[in-house]
Amino acid sequence: MSDGFSRDVSANGDGCGVESGGDAGANRLFARIVADAHDAIVVQDMEARIEWVNPACERLYGWSLAEMRGRKPQEFALPPEARPDAAAIARFRYDPDSALFRRYQLGRHMRRDGTTFWTQQSFALLDPGPDPKDRRVVITCRDVTDQVSTEMALRQVQVDLRHAAHHDDLTGLANRKRLAEHLANPALRSGIAGGQVGVLVIDIDKFKDINDTLGHGAGDRTLCHVADALARVAGPHDLACRTGGDEFLLVCALPEGVATLDARAAEMLRALDSPLLWHDQTIRVGASIGACAAGEGVQTGEEMIQCADAALFEAKARGRGRVVHYTADLGRAQRARQTLARDLREAVSRDQFEIHLQPQLSLSCGRIRGCEALIRWNHPRRGLLAPAAFLDAADGLGLLAEIDYRSMTMALDALQSLDEAGFDDLTMSINVSAAILADANYPGLLHWALQTRGLRPERICIEVLETTILDGSGADVMGAVARLKRLGVRVALDDFGTGYAGLAHMASFEVDAIKLDRSMIARLEQDPRNRVIVRAIIRLCGLLRMSVVAEGVETAQQLALLRRAGCPVIQGFGLARPMPLAALIDWLHARAAHPGADAFGAPPRPAALPPPARGHAR
Repeated sequence: MSDGFSRDVSANGDGCGVESGGDAGANRLFARIVADAHDAIVVQDMEARIEWVNPACERLYGWSLAEMRGRKPQEFALPPEARPDAAAIARFRYDPDSALFRRYQLGRHMRRDGTTFWTQQSFALLDPGPDPKDRRVVITCRDVTDQVSTEMALRQVQVDLRHAAHHDDLTGLANRKRLAEHLANPALRSGIAGGQVGVLVIDIDKFKDINDTLGHGAGDRTLCHVADALARVAGPHDLACRTGGDEFLLVCALPEGVATLDARAAEMLRALDSPLLWHDQTIRVGASIGACAAGEGVQTGEEMIQCADAALFEAKARGRGRVVHYTADLGRAQRARQTLARDLREAVSRDQFEIHLQPQLSLSCGRIRGCEALIRWNHPRRGLLAPAAFLDAADGLGLLAEIDYRSMTMALDALQSLDEAGFDDLTMSINVSAAILADANYPGLLHWALQTRGLRPERICIEVLETTILDGSGADVMGAVARLKRLGVRVALDDFGTGYAGLAHMASFEVDAIKLDRSMIARLEQDPRNRVIVRAIIRLCGLLRMSVVAEGVETAQQLALLRRAGCPVIQGFGLARPMPLAALIDWLHARAAHPGADAFGAPPRPAALPPPARGHAR
């Protein structure tokens, strides 16, 4: 190719010249295609000097061909901070063997007006003859700013989701999953073996009173206040966690032995001495702390946490607001857990479990559309126990699947009884654990149980905890969900929003509904950003043809906000507490007798029901 290329192609006013010889029509067509291409095209010599650009390039960069000809793009097309010095630009030569000619290149460029944008470039080497001087480089440039921005946004979402999976959404501290990874770290295990690690378990004193008297907004602010104090107290090699409700944990490196652990605990109590101002209220935040240092008889991080929990219980028993170290005398905490394990095994063998049912209201028609079955343990000495008191222990003992099967049987029996009582249009939601989902026989047993009772599969909704997915058993859960879907039952993702990580799984898991976690509903009235998130999730589920159930609806304002957001279904204490089957049937009859009542109107909640339990009410 000769230098005449630039002169010939640009000879006509429209940028379409004609080379001598050959097929003139084909040349004109070629020139028209090059000149009218939407992508920018640049022809350079081997020293990167511009010889010709098409009109799309002039529009993209804001410079005319006459202004660019003879210049190198590095002089004007790169942002100042990315621009080489004049000597480097002058030295630049294309290397014919460079990998540059075999790949796309992404770069940030600048227009004449100073605005920057992203381009995708491809480089082609034209070598028409034996003379190296005839070589030319043809560059095709495309503005990919929108694509790059979208990709960056998606990457940020991925980063945020990964962070959310390991951190508490409210406080930003590490969560249980991050804690488990930390405890499994070989370096930490080595420190525990050398007696150089300690644990503080911190519980907010009378946190329920703050929530009950000042509201959930004040409760959340209190949690953040404690989290901020813990983050300030933590050393550079410590891990600060929120492990649940109002309980926090600090895994401490002990360069100076137990004295370091004592210092951390004292600093934490001092940090909480300053009152928290909430609107016009002054909140005095106190804490009780259980401490345990690695040493004789305590060989793992899990054991240290268990021992610190025992010490925390003792700190509360002694009047709160203090630090108690674990000693051998506090081994009764472990013995109490052993007693619980023994009682649980007996409960399974003697069938001491029962279910309570919590109604679910369809906001579109104002009718009760179904209920959720929630298991309770009728302990012979301690009375009726909510699942938070025993499910974790049952899981550790390998009894959770058996309890889940018993809960399923009782729930289906209850649905059959509701049919016989005249409420044959209701659905039943049943909670299941990872343990039961891992059982390949579960769908078949559920199908048999439905057939023997004459119940249609579509009236059953199996609720899978969002944390079951996050615990790393996603592949097994996906297969279990697929098997349940083939059976014809519906599947819901429970406690959705506890880590906002469920968004990453909505496309992978073919669920029919999600249940917005009560923590999201509790913040609706006080947190505008939370309202935006809830509305967005409801809209997204609508587009995906998924239903939404809002759990923990307690106030008329929450109900109004959910109505405006288009939430299909609600449940919570504002509507009704969980109740035994007989009480539910009476409640449904009473409600049917008042068809004009609003969602929170009639009938009144049944009396003499146990107070709501902290934690997830399965």
